[in-house]
Amino acid sequence: MRISIAMATYNGADYLQEQLDSFVAQTRQPDELVVCDDGSTDGTKGILHRFARKATFEVRIVENEVNIGYKKNFEKTMTLCSGDIIFLSDQDDVWFKEKIFKVIQDFLGNPEKMVVINDQFIADERLSNSGVTTLGNTRALGYKDSWFVWGCCTAFRKEWVKLALPIPEYIKSHDIWINNLAEALGTRFIHEDPLQLYRRHGRNASEAETNKCKKLSQFTLLKMYGLNDAREGWKKEIRDLEPYQEHLNGRRKDFVEFFWDKTLDEALDRMKEKRESLDHRITIVSLPRWRRCFPLYAFWVSGGYRYMSGWKSALKDLIRP
Repeated sequence: MRISIAMATYNGADYLQEQLDSFVAQTRQPDELVVCDDGSTDGTKGILHRFARKATFEVRIVENEVNIGYKKNFEKTMTLCSGDIIFLSDQDDVWFKEKIFKVIQDFLGNPEKMVVINDQFIADERLSNSGVTTLGNTRALGYKDSWFVWGCCTAFRKEWVKLALPIPEYIKSHDIWINNLAEALGTRFIHEDPLQLYRRHGRNASEAETNKCKKLSQFTLLKMYGLNDAREGWKKEIRDLEPYQEHLNGRRKDFVEFFWDKTLDEALDRMKEKRESLDHRITIVSLPRWRRCFPLYAFWVSGGYRYMSGWKSALKDLIRP
């Protein structure tokens, strides 16, 4: 089994070397590291080329002629990898030495899964481990595991590149697309042990609340958002589902090489049901509070809140302004 690491870099000189060193320290080293640099003006390219001269595995460095942005740079890097399994890597984290070995075991033990994502410890700029994990915070906030979509923790089979790309322009990041598409098809496996340190330093691409170096709870969300009007957010969720439906319908011939027609139909049905549920929820909270009780109860009994947080979401909708 050939292993590739796909890394996208841009002005990452401050922390890059530690990440590269963690690749060398792997108990199962990669067969190749493919790096696309997006026009770095600091010492990033120098660090990469010095590393390539000494590495015990193949290192390919591609320097973009123009800056193409974070998402496109990762997408380009994925297409250049030749491995059977492709690991995504940011430029500022540190992998634990058994990460590659353990994720390979996940793929071998779950041949039906296309994507594996592992948990990570959140660390500060000096890599001081907070003991808090991203998946742990996701669950503590009351989110479902489907919200856990970090690219730096993601690996996938080479076939997934063909199926998932190109990433629609509307989708803002590669990790959201890769993981959500796999989640929709039931082809994602979560490795619950943390396999890396996620460094927080003020210039990270992600500023999600789940990446804070502190333990969170559902009260965190309540303090942040309270019972504010959520309708615009739900409308965005509805819009966000459209590219996935279009992709699965438009690329059906490619997907049926690896998935049953029934699997695709069920995924599309769930997306349709979720859009309808969100639309129904918008209708309910648009009513005066005194008129919400019956339609809300009927919606809950019919299973309308199964894509949300069940009775908790129903209670919020009842008392929202």
